[in-house]
Amino acid sequence: MAVLERFIFMLKFSQLRRRRRLSLVASVITGLVIASVSVGGAALASGSTVLPVSSATTPAWSGGTTVNIQYPQNFFCDTSVPSGASSGCEVGTAANVGPVGNPNRSVLYVLVPLFKNPLPAPMCAEASCPNHPLNVDLSRIAGALGASPQAVAEVPLPAHSHILDGNAGGWWQVKIVAVTNQTAWTALAGGKSQTVMNTLISTPDSGVLGPIPTNMYLFFNVVGARK
Repeated sequence: MAVLERFIFMLKFSQLRRRRRLSLVASVITGLVIASVSVGGAALASGSTVLPVSSATTPAWSGGTTVNIQYPQNFFCDTSVPSGASSGCEVGTAANVGPVGNPNRSVLYVLVPLFKNPLPAPMCAEASCPNHPLNVDLSRIAGALGASPQAVAEVPLPAHSHILDGNAGGWWQVKIVAVTNQTAWTALAGGKSQTVMNTLISTPDSGVLGPIPTNMYLFFNVVGARK
């Protein structure tokens, strides 16, 4: 089963469980509470799978506008969280430790379209964004994907767009938001804000689900409005 179809299966499964008051996100959080352990000592950074480019920029949506974000450093994934991906990046559980003390002040929501030919096109094509991991491990949500953990332990980072929880700089905690239809994608592209995203997440059957935790952080600064 292709990665896109696995994601679509996951979201259909998630919507069914949400109607039963047991959403995919809730089950992921429950699994995290049961499985997580405290890890002492310094944070462990994963090896890079993307050549860092300190001057690289991409667009992002923030507060109703499109902004430029610049990546002075490479990504970080907490390798105290077991991962089958060469990047060390895991979807379905949060980091035990971050790249620095108190890194969770800012959140980057990675919007993943789970349908073909989204318009506007995602800001990052598959495994293409600068200073992002090239691959991730989906084995912690393999049951919802209808796949074995081994089959999805290393898949390309999906095409995606970005929503910020405000204009800032430094380390950003990464959370995944899945979008299952063009109508929802159009609404997100029109609203360009966390507020619109949260409204859609809280609306049943809107086609926007999440956020799903990860052990990933990206380092970037908002450097101005997009021309």
